[in-house]
Amino acid sequence: MSIAALALCVSLVACSGGAEPPSGAEPTATSSSTPAPDPTAGSSPSANSGSSDPDAPVAKIERAGQSTTPTVKAEPADTSGTVSYGDGVTVRIDEVSFGKETAQGPGSFPDREYARLTITIDNGSSDAIDLGTSVLTLLDAGGATAVRVYAAEADVIDFSGVLAAGDSATATYAYALPADARDAVTVVVDFDGDHSSAVFRGGLD
Repeated sequence: MSIAALALCVSLVACSGGAEPPSGAEPTATSSSTPAPDPTAGSSPSANSGSSDPDAPVAKIERAGQSTTPTVKAEPADTSGTVSYGDGVTVRIDEVSFGKETAQGPGSFPDREYARLTITIDNGSSDAIDLGTSVLTLLDAGGATAVRVYAAEADVIDFSGVLAAGDSATATYAYALPADARDAVTVVVDFDGDHSSAVFRGGLD
């Protein structure tokens, strides 16, 4: 009997050992050193890519092996004018037209209005220009970046290749732009690392 009683006592002690926390160890709420994500963070991208310079409303893109500080600069022009550089390079908006997207299916935006810009770069300098990294941006009156349109009916073609000295290159870009936003836009043509971006301001008609 004494052996059975001893066994029962040991069993009861073992079962109750995990029922209560050790003396002085009160349960506490756990915390994480990583803050909860802010659902609003990053939801509003900068309208002008971080540049506050009125003559350079969009920061130059980074190009491998080239400085982001251009050595050849030009003053902004009206959308109907020409941006002219001291080395003989010029940039102009040759033609503006408007349309609505008609394509159907996934990724399409039927009836979305767009502006179609045909732009020409004349290389009057003595050096070739690599146009393969050209980036064009259209900002509305509030500084927001317009979305590029690639619909087949817009018939767009980007700048590409190397523009030899004395030659010209023409490309066409389209941007989602409603009719009531055409009176005041900024067009930025960042075509290489040596030249400041060509900036055009005014209306599109």
